[in-house]
Amino acid sequence: MKPIIVGRYNQQREAEYASRELLRAGFPLSEMSLFYVNPEGQHAIYPVGGDEDESPGTHDAKSGAMRGAAGGVGAGALVGVATIPVLGPAGPLLGAAVGAYTGSLVGALSNMDETDPKTDAARQGPGDVQPLKAGFVLAVAVDSSEKREDAIEILGERAQEVEETDGTMQNGDWIDFDPLAPCKVIR
Repeated sequence: MKPIIVGRYNQQREAEYASRELLRAGFPLSEMSLFYVNPEGQHAIYPVGGDEDESPGTHDAKSGAMRGAAGGVGAGALVGVATIPVLGPAGPLLGAAVGAYTGSLVGALSNMDETDPKTDAARQGPGDVQPLKAGFVLAVAVDSSEKREDAIEILGERAQEVEETDGTMQNGDWIDFDPLAPCKVIR
């Protein structure tokens, strides 16, 4: 594994320009990889699609569903009592069941907490660790601090963001690339 400097670009031509500049600076083509990273959530890591086995925040949904169901039973039973003239003795039971179901849905949804990616991204700066964002990516493996600085300068000329991580380049392919693996933001 070597340090890999990653530049993210909005336009493919900007990434290709940086690739040519790296070649001119003496970086071997076999140590560079240019590809597109899909937006977060669209990497199809799982057979049914998506990046995660379950949605963020679902761990807290169960307790919210239980509290919502408990509150819904009482409220539904009260509404059911009012419907006794129409539904008869089954009114309170039916009301409690509908209240419990509705309460569990509302409780589960209100207890799930998913962070806002736009807000999180605005707070991140150099030195922060985050998953790679969508866009054209030019990655170059470096083997010395001089090459690292040169790569950062060349990639940073037109890149939206320059990041650093560790990985393995093989014949121009980043063979252990993971779109969800954290990268350290350089600039």
